[in-house]
Amino acid sequence: METHRFAKYFTLQEAQAWLPCLKKDMAEIQAIFKEMEAIGFDVYNGRYKPGFHPDTLEAYPHRYRRFLNLVNQILDAGIQIKSIENGLVDFPAVRANGQEVFLCWQLGETDILFWHEIQASFAGRQPIETF
Repeated sequence: METHRFAKYFTLQEAQAWLPCLKKDMAEIQAIFKEMEAIGFDVYNGRYKPGFHPDTLEAYPHRYRRFLNLVNQILDAGIQIKSIENGLVDFPAVRANGQEVFLCWQLGETDILFWHEIQASFAGRQPIETF
């Protein structure tokens, strides 16, 4: 019996169909991330850094909720966010030979131009023509 690592796998066409939405959402995620950094809020831990909490009863900045909603929409779709700072995402996919891989896209790229093996990282990206 085969075991699958991921709940969702994307064809190249399905992943490409996500790009218009991802271009907009990842840009907004990055912008909110920078805003949160500027006020001393750690988005990874969901709290203010020591000495930065503003004089308010709110535990989280207002825009943090928007940040979480955007991130969760992407993750719930089965897309993996590899780097917020770099706008890097991976789509689980299966090559014609049955190998599980990631289709790799980075904010600023016009299309999905690369893929890489599951255990490889950004440095192991290969041209999409070899997918």
